[in-house]
Amino acid sequence: MSIVDLTSMGKSQTELRKEINGQLSKLQDEISDYCFQCAKCTAGCEAHKLLELEPHKMVALLKRGLIDEMVNSDIIWTCMSCFKCRERCPQRVAPVEILFALKNMAVVSGKQIPGKYTAMLQSILSIGLIQDVQEVTTRDNKTMKRDELGLPSLSKPCDPAKFQVGLTKIAVEKV
Repeated sequence: MSIVDLTSMGKSQTELRKEINGQLSKLQDEISDYCFQCAKCTAGCEAHKLLELEPHKMVALLKRGLIDEMVNSDIIWTCMSCFKCRERCPQRVAPVEILFALKNMAVVSGKQIPGKYTAMLQSILSIGLIQDVQEVTTRDNKTMKRDELGLPSLSKPCDPAKFQVGLTKIAVEKV
C-alpha cells in the first residue's frame, strides 16, 4: 500500500524516488534523505528571489515520493543552475542535481518544454552560445562592440556540426 498525499492526492512513487537518489549517489554522497529542511539552499537561490523556486521544498517532495507533481510542474525549468544550493547545503544534498534529474525525466516522458528554454537550447546548438554576442549602448548613446570596449572576443565552436554531434552525445549519455 502506498502513501497518498492528502494535499495533492498524488501517490508516492517510491521506485522513481529510489532511481533519482541512485543517480545522486553516483555523483557523490548526495541523497535527498539527508535533507533536514534548513532552507539554506533556498536562502541562496537566485531563482527563488526572482521566480519563487524553493529548492528545499523540491527536496521535501522528492522525499515524499511525489515525483509526478514536480515533473509536470513548470517550476523545475526555472532553476538557473548557479549551484549555490549545492554549496550551501550542510548535508551535501544537491537540489540542482535533483532538478536536472527531473528535467531529464520530463524530456524522456515527452512533457512540453517551456519555449524560452527550447530557444536557448536551439541557440546553443546553432551558434555555441546561449545568445549571440550583443553590442552595448554607452551613456553617450553610442553603440559599441566587445573589442571596442577592450573586452576579449568570445570563442565559438570551430566546427558547428561536430559541436552539435558532441553536445547531443553528452545529452543522451546523461539521460
